[in-house]
Amino acid sequence: MNTIKQPHCNTKMIRTHALLHMAKSIHSIQAATAQGIEYPAPTINLADIQQTLDTLETQYYMASSTSAAKSIDQFRASNTTPITSTSANKYVWHYNEAITLPFIPAKLAVVGSGIAAIEIATIYQALGASVDILITGDEVFPELDKDINKTFQRYVKRLFKIKVQSEISAFTFTDNQIKLSVTSKNKALPDCIYDAVFIADDDDPQNNELTHPFMATSFPTVVWLGWTEKQLASSELNYKVINLPWRALGRANTDVNTNGLTKLIFNTDDHTLIGGGMIGNNADEIFGEVCLAIHNKFTADNIANTVHAHPTLHESILLAAEVYLGTATDVMNEV
Repeated sequence: MNTIKQPHCNTKMIRTHALLHMAKSIHSIQAATAQGIEYPAPTINLADIQQTLDTLETQYYMASSTSAAKSIDQFRASNTTPITSTSANKYVWHYNEAITLPFIPAKLAVVGSGIAAIEIATIYQALGASVDILITGDEVFPELDKDINKTFQRYVKRLFKIKVQSEISAFTFTDNQIKLSVTSKNKALPDCIYDAVFIADDDDPQNNELTHPFMATSFPTVVWLGWTEKQLASSELNYKVINLPWRALGRANTDVNTNGLTKLIFNTDDHTLIGGGMIGNNADEIFGEVCLAIHNKFTADNIANTVHAHPTLHESILLAAEVYLGTATDVMNEV
């Protein structure tokens, strides 16, 4: 069987997030084109991207190492561990294979749900692949609530084809392609030929504890911390959910980012924030306020009386708290 090198977890993250940043840059250019600013189509130079990723890994290592005298060769040797590939075919990828960018497939199948599935789909779609996502259920993020999933799947319908309730009945290998036989919602789909298949069996899934943040740095970004409605349905807590669509924000309108959403969940007994997150481009940049508020048991009043700069996406958190309190002037309050 083939063996590959498994990067150290930190350098693995460096590669992934560097690639996601490249994907975001490509989408930003495309958004500008839609607004009347013309750019030529991007040229993808795989060798240059590989070199950039290798350089970033080395820079990260040199910045974090306690022994700056170590050579790059020592870095490579000490930060890789040989593992046995679970794939008998070089066109079937798991996470470690996918982030090495072996090639850019014309058509890629992503099998599975969750963060790894969506991030890999985001990267390869931006680099030019046509991507189908096959999930066994109805939601790409099973850990999160239906409204978050619905918003995300509506947001990305022009980027990916998401085939829900899917089952794969057969893999047929050729020399350089894979044919998948798939049913979706108990109906057989026409067999489809893919240049590569990514299996989303993340070996380091995110912890589902309430104190562990959920973050998918996709396009758009999805972030969450604390209780979800799914979890609260089986609890005895009294709560109220506030959804604040970003179309109410001036900043989101000027950034063509109106499909976003901020969602906060308050304990109605003491009015503290017990769950919250958002979906949208740059959602990760404002997520820290939600984390801080939950950690410190801030109330809706604490949030509403905190200055939020205008015009920013941060205002969505302020407005959601004001809606909960019934004091919002920019949007309709809850009744």
